[in-house]
Amino acid sequence: MNVWDWFLSNTGSLGMFVLTIFIAYYSKKSSKASLEAAKLAKKEYESKKEPEVIIYFEINEFMLDFKMKNIGNGVATNVTVDLEEKSGNFQKSYMYKMKNGIFNTSIQTFAPNQEIKGIAAKKSDIKTDSGYPVFTCKINYSDINGRIYNKSYDFDLNYIGGLVWTQKATLDNVTDSLKEIKEEIRNLQSKS
Repeated sequence: MNVWDWFLSNTGSLGMFVLTIFIAYYSKKSSKASLEAAKLAKKEYESKKEPEVIIYFEINEFMLDFKMKNIGNGVATNVTVDLEEKSGNFQKSYMYKMKNGIFNTSIQTFAPNQEIKGIAAKKSDIKTDSGYPVFTCKINYSDINGRIYNKSYDFDLNYIGGLVWTQKATLDNVTDSLKEIKEEIRNLQSKS
């Protein structure tokens, strides 16, 4: 009966003890969830401030234009670009020939939305009997916190071979063509 009396006289304390254990357990679980949410929010915030530098080529009549742009929201630093040919001939390109060009230097600061563009090559200079070049552009850069990014883009320029090209005509070109047509009509009329 001693145990029973002790149990009845200490029921409130025992209930408080069990309740304290439950509170401590759920507080720990809640703290862990809050910490994970804070880490996820920090990671999301940092990813929105990351630079993202891309490289691509555009066709401009008979020229191939090179473009590099920071489409991210952060500043890229120490940007370097390297070209690795898989097939074809890119050595005759303007970009490849430049001594201090994009492949031989480091861009110290590349701001968000900043773009570098220029003529990469004449299409006729890079075309061989086997087609157009296939190569990989590797780009390396850091963000302002020192994180390093390494990206690689494969380019197969053989899609150019299947496209039909027209040359832009100026008003002078149209005038010259009309003069030639007029002259041919006169020649035909004089023969009749």
